[in-house]
Amino acid sequence: MDDVNDLLNGVESSPVEETVPAPDDIPAGNTLLLTVADLCALLQISRSTLFRMEKAGKVPGRLSLGGQVRYHRETVEAWLRSQAKG
Repeated sequence: MDDVNDLLNGVESSPVEETVPAPDDIPAGNTLLLTVADLCALLQISRSTLFRMEKAGKVPGRLSLGGQVRYHRETVEAWLRSQAKG
C-alpha cells in the first residue's frame, strides 16, 4: 500500500525485485473489482510495472475506495480486448 501512496505523492520508493502472482490466484470472473495483486496476475506483470503504467495513464478502471485501490474488472477486460484488436 505504501507504493500506491508513494506513487500518488510523487515519491519513488527504492527498487525491489517482485514476483508476479500466478494467474491461478485471479478471482473468478464474477468478481466486480480486482485488487492490485489480481490485476498484476491477470496482466502477468510486477506491481512496479503496473504503477509505471498507471503513472503513464495506460491502465483504466482504477478506483480508490477508503484508501484501497481496486480496478473495475469489466473496464479492464474491455481495455484488454481493445488492445488485442490493435
